[in-house]
Amino acid sequence: MFRSSTRLFAIATCSAFLMSPSAFAETPSPSFDWLTGCWQETTSATHEVWSRSEGGYLFGYNVSYSGGEPNFFELMHIAPGEPPVLNAYPRGIGPSAFPLILQDENEAVFANAEHDYPQRIHYSRTEDGLTATISRLDESRAITFTFVSCPGG
Repeated sequence: MFRSSTRLFAIATCSAFLMSPSAFAETPSPSFDWLTGCWQETTSATHEVWSRSEGGYLFGYNVSYSGGEPNFFELMHIAPGEPPVLNAYPRGIGPSAFPLILQDENEAVFANAEHDYPQRIHYSRTEDGLTATISRLDESRAITFTFVSCPGG
């Protein structure tokens, strides 16, 4: 009886483990660690800040200044999933969802053909910092922001 009970317990435990959702490792979301930090635009008073991953989410914001006063802000988050999605809230309005369409070790491209402008958002980590390019899907009307690490950040 002891052997049967032990065997049954072992089979039940293994079965429960194998059947539980946590037993199946999900495909890990792509890493955006290279995006984390405070970034200052080199030719204007714009900065962008990205958090470390929190539960698979990255949170960010962008603020632009003119004459020492904020004239634009945008809240953002990258949500994990298949594919991950960059959700943008320009001036707090949104979200506008941009699914990830391309990624490698230091680069990510998000796109949404249904959005008016931008339709494509391309982040790239460079030797000197970070670039962000917004454009139409065909890469026309491109505007590139060149960022370096914020002082002290």
